[in-house]
Amino acid sequence: MFKAYQFHIQLLDSPTPVWRRFIIPAETNFKRLHDAIQIVMWWDDSHLAKFEDALRKPTFRFVLSSEEVEDHKARLSYFKSKPKLEAFEQQIYEMYRQLSIRQMKNVKLPAVIEAHSTLYYTYDYGDDWRHELTLENVIDDYPLPYPTVTEWEGETPFEDVGGMAGNQMIQDILNDSAHPQHEEYVEASKEVQFYQKDKINFLLQEYVTVKRVK
Repeated sequence: MFKAYQFHIQLLDSPTPVWRRFIIPAETNFKRLHDAIQIVMWWDDSHLAKFEDALRKPTFRFVLSSEEVEDHKARLSYFKSKPKLEAFEQQIYEMYRQLSIRQMKNVKLPAVIEAHSTLYYTYDYGDDWRHELTLENVIDDYPLPYPTVTEWEGETPFEDVGGMAGNQMIQDILNDSAHPQHEEYVEASKEVQFYQKDKINFLLQEYVTVKRVK
């Protein structure tokens, strides 16, 4: 048996509800949580992502790449090296100074989750798919060494379409048989794999086992 966290994750700004409820063993890191969310939400895992404690003025951010961490350090060093900062530079410096950035793989879940029951997860900085991640329950006797989806609602939007506005445009075309691109989009949509909970749970077991049973 394992200690585990039950999360509710909701896609923000969607005109219709898109959410998942899932459980993940607690003794893991934010990189594995990211891996789980990509499968749970049925994203392609082809873009950068981040966890933050707030959408506006976050105090911490967990990212995938070391380059983002180094870039943050470089910007701080730049401002510190200047003998005098203009007013706008001081504001930017304070923003960077008050923000802690770490790689996901270096941050364990328990150290953060139980002190911050709601976090925000953003996938694809261009399309800006923002999610609210809420801790619903701490489970002491979870029997599995991998995450599982227990409930869900709503299909995941199309990726690389310009975010929620682009996805809505595609939905409008699909719903308008008179639109000149209707048939083209209908044909393309036939290749979309829609959400199947059993398949999602199989993939979670296959790729996101976070603690092996000894």
